[in-house]
Amino acid sequence: METAGETATHGVCPVCGKDATLKCGNCRREFYCDKSHQSRDWPRHKSLCCAWEIGQDPQLGRHLLAARDLAPGDVILSEVPLAWGPSIHARDQRLCVGCGKQCAEIDARCGKCRWPVCRLDCEGLTDKKRHQPECALLAHIRIIPRCDVLLVIRMLILWRTKSKRWTSLTNLQSHEDSRGPGTEAYEEVMSISQYLEPIVAMVPCCKSVLPKICGLIDVNALETMPPEGSVAIYENMSLLEHSCMANTRHSFRLDDKGRPRITVNAITFIKKGEHLSTMYTHALWSTRARREHLLATKYFSCRCERCADPTELGAHLGSLQCPCKNGLMLADDPLNPDTEWSCTACPGTVTSAEVAQLSDKLEEEVTGVMRKATAHTLSDLLSRLTVLLHPGHQHCVSVSHSLIQLLSPSDPRKSDLCKRIMDTVTRLDPHGARLALYTAVTLRELAICPGEDRLAHLSRAASLLQWEPPNSPGEKLLRLIKLQLGH
Repeated sequence: METAGETATHGVCPVCGKDATLKCGNCRREFYCDKSHQSRDWPRHKSLCCAWEIGQDPQLGRHLLAARDLAPGDVILSEVPLAWGPSIHARDQRLCVGCGKQCAEIDARCGKCRWPVCRLDCEGLTDKKRHQPECALLAHIRIIPRCDVLLVIRMLILWRTKSKRWTSLTNLQSHEDSRGPGTEAYEEVMSISQYLEPIVAMVPCCKSVLPKICGLIDVNALETMPPEGSVAIYENMSLLEHSCMANTRHSFRLDDKGRPRITVNAITFIKKGEHLSTMYTHALWSTRARREHLLATKYFSCRCERCADPTELGAHLGSLQCPCKNGLMLADDPLNPDTEWSCTACPGTVTSAEVAQLSDKLEEEVTGVMRKATAHTLSDLLSRLTVLLHPGHQHCVSVSHSLIQLLSPSDPRKSDLCKRIMDTVTRLDPHGARLALYTAVTLRELAICPGEDRLAHLSRAASLLQWEPPNSPGEKLLRLIKLQLGH
């Protein structure tokens, strides 16, 4: 749950005991009546304020450690981005250059550079630290607006002006050595470079920094919500290492300057000195999918406890049914992408290539059926999948989650499938930090099944959704559930 310090708007000043509204900008838990009392209290507060410290490791590089014992809900860090804007992979997005909001349905443009805006009087258009620095450049070079390069342009400006934020950005990983000729990343840089040719012509040396900028974005940028559709790079959040069973969650809110401030909270008890972690992949991807994604986009292979367990902590997201009908096919060494898979009950084995081929083929079939899903087509698909795959396999879970929303409450399969999904998410996301909306939908469907504790399921769903951003699908579902609970 959120801590009172993060949600409260006032408290008691520890110096004078008066009502206070000035919140500590770092821990966001302590309140002061004015800045002088905040300064006076710093000798006492500093040992409690910063919850993290930077560690150094030959393999991990720089990473974050808990500077003190942490409890669930404790704020670990809160910061504004070094740079933010539309993702470089979102060619079709139309976002406001002033505030970053979606504006695909609005035909409005900045009066000077002619790039899209959400409204002509958007506050971000006149902000000296937001759109103004880029506006003059965009107006001068007169290129056709493409939102996916806006973040690159903003970072080029930081580089060109020798901004302190650029210095901080260069301390982060960009993995340029892994993004050379022959890679998709290299081709992307070349495409962006061609589009930005007018800028390159003005400042020829900027072409050499484009690979670093694109690398910094790909390796470090996080999708924000709000604003939807943007990504942001954070100085300290970027140092959180990956774990498939992370011990933190993060959320966003727009500050008074329209920037997406990120807040990182502990989701479990963390001892002083323990590594602080987040998750860079989807929690319901199998080990093979997660590790391939991390290697391709973040340039490392995860070796966490979940990845090292052939059963994925009993979830079996990648396990296959053996033709012998008595056992499961599991990876002999999940940390080796070329490992053989062996049956738990017979001498049968298959190669990793065969497993990958089967999983990819079934994924295509699942994707095709999902486009025009009905209760009948999903039921038929799930029956065929469970002949080849463990019921907890990621493809089975994906189909089941869509199917439960179409089945009648009186159909006994609905309750069984809901409970199977809950078993999976409870194992892989026990604190509801990664699959809150997914789990809440399941609980709401389970709540309407005969014999179930409706109030308990809906209350748990509401608790999971308390972190969802304003106007997001999760927040809208939360409002609906509160109505059902009579709140």
